[in-house]
Amino acid sequence: MILRWSGGRPVVGLSGEVDVSTAAQLRSVAALLERHGHRAAVDASGVTFLDAAGLHALVELAGPGGSLLVLRPSPAVLRLLDLLELSGVGPAVLRAGPREEAVVLRETAAVTVPRPSRDRPTGG
Repeated sequence: MILRWSGGRPVVGLSGEVDVSTAAQLRSVAALLERHGHRAAVDASGVTFLDAAGLHALVELAGPGGSLLVLRPSPAVLRLLDLLELSGVGPAVLRAGPREEAVVLRETAAVTVPRPSRDRPTGG
């Protein structure tokens, strides 16, 4: 994860797997930006895997009632968004052009990103 400035706004660059193991780090970045009054955009071109925990942490970057600009969402990001949209859960996905260039995520009151279970399956 890389935090850089572009066009006067912070951009969080993500690559590799964005999942339960990296969600806490992403939430820390969201809290830091919120403390300083900044809203970030996300460059998701390098994301190879995204799970519900990672998506939930991404949506937290938008802040309460906000929206999140996701630049160049990778096929892995688009695949999860498509699956959630088909099942009727997850954030609202707004498009202003080709979705391969950018999407805007907005968590709605009626539809929320599923939170991952903290319970681990037991072997048995």
